[in-house]
Amino acid sequence: MSWFSSQSSTTPSGPNFYPVTSYLSGFGELTTADTTWSNTSSKGSQTETQNWYTILDDGTWIMIQIIWSYLGIFLVPATTQMTFKVYNPNTKKSTWRSINASGVKFDKQSAKSDQFEVKHSGSPTTEESYHIIATLDKDVKFDVKFVRPAEAPGFKFGAGAQGGFSTFGKERQDAKRDGFVIHRFHPSAYSSGTITIGDKPLDVTGEGMFVHAIQGMRPNLVASRWNFAFFTTPHGADDAKLGKVRAVQMEFETTDDYGPKGPKSGRTKVNIGAVYTSESAPLIVSGQTHSPSATPDVYPTATESISSATHISPIKDKETGYLVPSSIEYKWSADKVKGEGKVSAKLTQATAGAIVGEGGLIEKVNVLQEIPYVIRKGVNAVTGADPYIYQYVNSATLEVEIDGETILVKGYLFNEASFVSE
Repeated sequence: MSWFSSQSSTTPSGPNFYPVTSYLSGFGELTTADTTWSNTSSKGSQTETQNWYTILDDGTWIMIQIIWSYLGIFLVPATTQMTFKVYNPNTKKSTWRSINASGVKFDKQSAKSDQFEVKHSGSPTTEESYHIIATLDKDVKFDVKFVRPAEAPGFKFGAGAQGGFSTFGKERQDAKRDGFVIHRFHPSAYSSGTITIGDKPLDVTGEGMFVHAIQGMRPNLVASRWNFAFFTTPHGADDAKLGKVRAVQMEFETTDDYGPKGPKSGRTKVNIGAVYTSESAPLIVSGQTHSPSATPDVYPTATESISSATHISPIKDKETGYLVPSSIEYKWSADKVKGEGKVSAKLTQATAGAIVGEGGLIEKVNVLQEIPYVIRKGVNAVTGADPYIYQYVNSATLEVEIDGETILVKGYLFNEASFVSE
């Protein structure tokens, strides 16, 4: 991750943050450019990631992540990492690796290095696949494929070239803004292949997703908090009425540097989500701007949808100092993408907390320990950031209200509550 750039002003001076959820709305069709690696090194600090997640039929959770970072500092080259994790909730065992890749070359949606190769095929309007082959060390190897079916297109929030973009700075134009954040999603994908840990192969046939994200600014200025949720029905256990069901959500909360009326005017939350079913993909795409209570009517309302992640009864984690949720409630509500009518969904993680092994908490990820030494060395001194990611895996029930009926969908939830700074 990249963390260095100039500090923003601390003097209130009018709006300097423009959330996509207040200026665009609904389903945005992806183009090839949307999931092509950008690798921008001419506009200051950039962090770009591609993430693949999957959940197997026994609840085992797997993550494969590629992180490309550019500090925006002369003579400091860009770095590329691959991070891998697998967690079995039945045995409570996890395997984690994070390696700095060498010899990296990017080619549109594909990438190749000395340690891994990603082969992309297909297009946004047809079936797409990512074939990932990696040898991270002598004990961890994998050959995995993620396939997005043609009938389940990916999405960004809002149509057109600016779909998905939330921008920072007084000016929104590319050449004048301070930075941006964007996410593009494939909520519905299927995994197959094998991961070998030691001499034990693991069949990774499961229900997966993919997200491509770019932070076009130093991450500790982009957000103080993040929430992420991925719900899926188990592989081979479709809901009787809706079939395969996916629900995804991504939320970030700005820092004090960027508010509805400029610096020190409060923090704004941007929440983007979607619900997919095999009967309708996508079923809904939701997005909501959550304004600070002191300035509730500053941002325009582009959509009446609901998209939220609420931390309930936060408690202080003595280890990190952050106020973490005792439970979390996620909500989605929007007009159908296809056809007429509104669909709502709700999911509650009844127990969260800060103790690993309780409430489905599998790890508190100390981000600074995972990033390359050259970046880690100066982060605290320069930014004061101390980022932690709380990762949870649980059985869950998604409550879907559709066409006057409430349907309880059983499945698995992977979610993250991330804290970057106070």
